[in-house]
Amino acid sequence: MKVLAIDIGGTKSALALCTVSEGRIESLSARTSLVSRDYTSLVAMIKNWQIQHPGQDFDAVGAGVAGPVVRHRAHLTNLGWDIDAVKISQEIGKPVKICNDMQSHGFGILGLTKENIRTLNVGAPIEGAKALIAAGTGLGEAVIGWNGESYFPTAGEGGHSSFSPTTDQEIRLLEFLRGRLHGHVSWERVLGGLDGWKNLALFLAQESSQDLATYLNLETPDWGAMLVEAAQRGDQFADKVIEFYAVLYGKEAANLALKCMPCAGVYLGGGIAPKIIPWLEKYFMIGFRDKGRFGPLLDQTPVHVILDSLNGLKGAALQFASGHVS
Repeated sequence: MKVLAIDIGGTKSALALCTVSEGRIESLSARTSLVSRDYTSLVAMIKNWQIQHPGQDFDAVGAGVAGPVVRHRAHLTNLGWDIDAVKISQEIGKPVKICNDMQSHGFGILGLTKENIRTLNVGAPIEGAKALIAAGTGLGEAVIGWNGESYFPTAGEGGHSSFSPTTDQEIRLLEFLRGRLHGHVSWERVLGGLDGWKNLALFLAQESSQDLATYLNLETPDWGAMLVEAAQRGDQFADKVIEFYAVLYGKEAANLALKCMPCAGVYLGGGIAPKIIPWLEKYFMIGFRDKGRFGPLLDQTPVHVILDSLNGLKGAALQFASGHVS
């Protein structure tokens, strides 16, 4: 079966033609990366792919979308799109399945190899559930459940749960963000690439009376890339921001782990983790273990960074191998 797989992100979307057989991706071709905001709908994106790849036919469309999916419909949180899989199927004359992007990453995790992960904590893995937390433009969370025979990824919007500070500094961060946002402060506002890096940098600058304007481009839309580049040049302030980020990432990953007991591992997806692996290796587990009496239990939980940038794309296609219904 040939599936046009689409991984729709808040910033970029990846498309490819995947041949699915016996629950596996046999081949992947005709890859395209598109700027999501250049398009007003999923249909427009599909038609653009067809123009770029004339003569390439597909049997179905499988998409992972950045938003909750209910009854084959989705509203994409960071794009403003409304998607109705049934209507799109009628329009293009092909079967269409959509799932939450975290669910598609969950399907993708089931096909990962050792070459596609970087282990932060070996732990003591046993048969059971897995968990996914993915910081990219936003912050996604999902559980890959285990029924004793097979895995079943479930959707989640845990990134929008309330930020839960545990130290005096984190309490000050919450107060700082409440002042900036004038409302609810979610974990996505702390760890998501769209806001998190900027929020943390401005907060730590206030804490240390650091004048960011003297050496950082405050108008850049990509604070994450700017801070990583500065830290790699030896800038101590940028290094502290990424350290703080890595510890907080570990704390929220542990919150997710305590809610679903992922004995088979916690996986870090999204575009940010592969870019800050040196900091994750030093500081992530500090936050992850920081759960009082349950620290030793979490120390037994394997933690891996997903290195395969096509994981979500492959998972979008594998919906057709799973019996998934959106």
